[in-house]
Amino acid sequence: MGVMQPHFPPRDTPDILSQDDSIGAPAGIEADMVDAIETQETPLRLWPRAIQELYHATITNRMYQEGNFLFLLGLLIGLLTIVIDVLVHPVMATEGAALRVLAVGPLTLIGLIAGARGWTKVLAFCVGASPIVFVAVVVHLAVHLPPEIAPRYIHAVILVVGLANVILPYSLRGLIIFDLAALFVTTLMLALGGTDFLWAHADALFLVALVAAATIPVAARFEKLRQSNFLLTLRARIFGRELLKANADLLSLSETDPLTGIGNRRCFERRFESSILAPGHDSRADDRIALMMIDLDYFKSFNDAHGHQAGDSCLRLVARALVDIFDDADGIVARYGGEEFIAALRMKNSASIAPLAEEVRRSIATALTPVSDSDRSLVTASIGVGVAPAAAMLPREELIEMADAALYSGKDAGRNRVEIVEAETAFGNRT
Repeated sequence: MGVMQPHFPPRDTPDILSQDDSIGAPAGIEADMVDAIETQETPLRLWPRAIQELYHATITNRMYQEGNFLFLLGLLIGLLTIVIDVLVHPVMATEGAALRVLAVGPLTLIGLIAGARGWTKVLAFCVGASPIVFVAVVVHLAVHLPPEIAPRYIHAVILVVGLANVILPYSLRGLIIFDLAALFVTTLMLALGGTDFLWAHADALFLVALVAAATIPVAARFEKLRQSNFLLTLRARIFGRELLKANADLLSLSETDPLTGIGNRRCFERRFESSILAPGHDSRADDRIALMMIDLDYFKSFNDAHGHQAGDSCLRLVARALVDIFDDADGIVARYGGEEFIAALRMKNSASIAPLAEEVRRSIATALTPVSDSDRSLVTASIGVGVAPAAAMLPREELIEMADAALYSGKDAGRNRVEIVEAETAFGNRT
């Protein structure tokens, strides 16, 4: 029976058909690989290794899923045969019950434990060994029963072998090994009754072999159907993966500013709700939410003087600088439109907001190096900041209005400056 074990992959073999790796199907396996298998009717042994491993993993999982059912079914059959012993030959009933309990019981118990602990090889052995030991007990009882009753018990072996070929979660190779083992055990137990007894029941032994041979094609058909279902499921998962990836790409395109490569307004709105407004695991009741409107000063004049390509390069440089700052601050930033950017972050107190906004302003002012001896920056920014307690759950639109008001106040005051408005005060707190 030990030769049956290696056919089952270890329990830790990943069942990727049920594994969600964020895109729905294993990477490296494509639909054309599956199509080639089906079109060419490729036998399992010639499948690509990755797909073979997935298929063997589904067999293993099937065994784990059906193991308890098979052991409980075997227990039920064992109890029913004890009842039959009592009805057919009460004298042998006690011995029959004891043999079934002592021979099949431990295998059933070990199999149940193996299924719970993930011992794949042990479970595989117990699933096949239990019915074979049951066959040995039945034939042993037949040897000691009256001649007119013995054939009934030996014919029960036919039922066990035929049923096993249909329901055991083995591959075709595993079932052939099981049948050979069942035939060997049956022959051995009959031989223990003497040569005359063996020859007297040779017809029954022949029927066992015939039923085993006749049900193997049925099992082969089931195996073929399992492989077809597996390939259909795998293709569906691959298509699902590709669809999810396409949707993710579309979402990324719809939320990415094509010029600067950072998020656009739509992306900002989604991330503001999920990353800023929603409290994190380390959030506190006195957290502050700051929203910044960042507008490049006199950008139209910069475009007119240096050309639109230089303007586009300027926007990309500014975007990169903003991403560096707000990534480090666990904030978010996006291009709001034209030469305007928007950013937001959640902070522990208001005192940290002004220095960060000043860092943003200085970073933009140094993004482009002047080409003359003048210290005047080629591009500057006016920044309006709206601040509110996180607990207030102030809508994004209100924070934008506050930041816009602060931004225009800064522009009126001469540009290239930061203005901050806090929702807690009736009047602006300006820096």
